[in-house]
Amino acid sequence: MIFPDGFNKIHLAACESTSDYVRQNLSRLEADFPLMVSAATQLSGHGRDGRGWFSAPDLGIYATFAFHLAAGSGLPLLAITSGVAVAEMLASWTKREFALKWPNDVLADGKKIAGVICENIVRAEKITCLVGIGINVNQQTGDFSPDLQERAASLKTLTGVTWPLVEGRLRLAAALAARLKKLENGKSAGILRQARRLSRSYLRRQISFHYQGQILRGEFCGLAADGALLLKVAGQETKVFYSGEWLER
Repeated sequence: MIFPDGFNKIHLAACESTSDYVRQNLSRLEADFPLMVSAATQLSGHGRDGRGWFSAPDLGIYATFAFHLAAGSGLPLLAITSGVAVAEMLASWTKREFALKWPNDVLADGKKIAGVICENIVRAEKITCLVGIGINVNQQTGDFSPDLQERAASLKTLTGVTWPLVEGRLRLAAALAARLKKLENGKSAGILRQARRLSRSYLRRQISFHYQGQILRGEFCGLAADGALLLKVAGQETKVFYSGEWLER
């Protein structure tokens, strides 16, 4: 078991991005795996497809979790597992409801609160996993750029409360470690049940989905037994997707 005591921790005042920091220092940091690298601010934080992640100083949680995971230890479910960990941690912390948009965006009241980006590095039969997590915690509406204000929110705009970032990082590390233990030990059924529960508000909703250069429009039909997205495209049978992007609108 690789997560007996959670994660070792490094906190930086600033960096380009926490995932870049881990990649650039991998040979030095690997001895401390499993490891959480967090930062008070990121100068070039990014999400999927290189899109920027707003990382204002001391307002959010910006962290990358680095660890080794065996090829047969539920690796395809890593993104969903990470999303479930974030959503459930936030729900426990704030006593509010959060939704999971496949595979790992976390929303509240239809606005994005947190995002996860996963990367696997294969070297000499060893898989290094990087899970980058950004959570909007104490931003106010005016802290977001105008193009984000309709789509993004924070725990503070949701609750009216200022939340302690140190506690949030510790809660996040504990939540992710607990679910990774289950994933590594073959207990993915419970994680998938939670993912289905967290995504049930989207069931039967018409969504746009980007896949291999095409924009598909169809009905979200939930998650398959292996975590894949099920989409019923008009006039076609329900299709199974292991990759692709659920578009914002």
